[in-house]
Amino acid sequence: MLISHKHKFITIDIPKTGTASIRKSLYPLGVIDICGVADGRAKYYQHGTAKQCKHALQQDGIAYDDYHTFCVVRNPWDRYYSFFKYFKMYARMYLDKDPKINWNQPQLRQGKNCVNLFKDKTDMQVLEELIINKPAQEHYYTLDGDIIVDHVAEFSNLSKEFKKFCRHVGISENLSLPHANKSEPSECQYTQRLIDMVEEKESHVISLMNYKYKNEAQHIHNHNRSIQATK
Repeated sequence: MLISHKHKFITIDIPKTGTASIRKSLYPLGVIDICGVADGRAKYYQHGTAKQCKHALQQDGIAYDDYHTFCVVRNPWDRYYSFFKYFKMYARMYLDKDPKINWNQPQLRQGKNCVNLFKDKTDMQVLEELIINKPAQEHYYTLDGDIIVDHVAEFSNLSKEFKKFCRHVGISENLSLPHANKSEPSECQYTQRLIDMVEEKESHVISLMNYKYKNEAQHIHNHNRSIQATK
């Protein structure tokens, strides 16, 4: 999360929704007073929820409702697959000791975790594990079922949404969003069962944004291939 007392805004940074790009654009301006850190035990966590942020601010005597709150959501099928692609890419970079990475302890730990995630599993099994274990997006922007973020932006319109956000909070710089944490493409692994798992788990954001599973042609290909395998 990012908090600016000067511009009175808070960003709730849901993983794999372009938050690294937002952070890279806003942080150099010097308007950020609190920048969530990667340690999940911290009071202000990078990917902390709106509920956690509200509680932390209350401890500091700051009213959450005095700030404009903003988050980005993403088509959930795309988002889980983005996790999959990123972790697979990072596992490969770790095994190759990619020289572009500064392999200090946090990077080494993440690399080992990514390798272990894929160990003795098919890609489809890894994707299923991510769907099961990663929090649903509503976890980040709701409290007791109610949305407590002022504006929920959509990932596919992120550049336009970000400019609108900057105007709303009084940031006049003409900012553009870099594409951070770009993942390499890989074959989609969704089956009907995994499609249905995402639909059930992410029903709140699907209803909110009217999301659909878009990769129908790939799903049909995988479905037909599974049928052929059982003959």
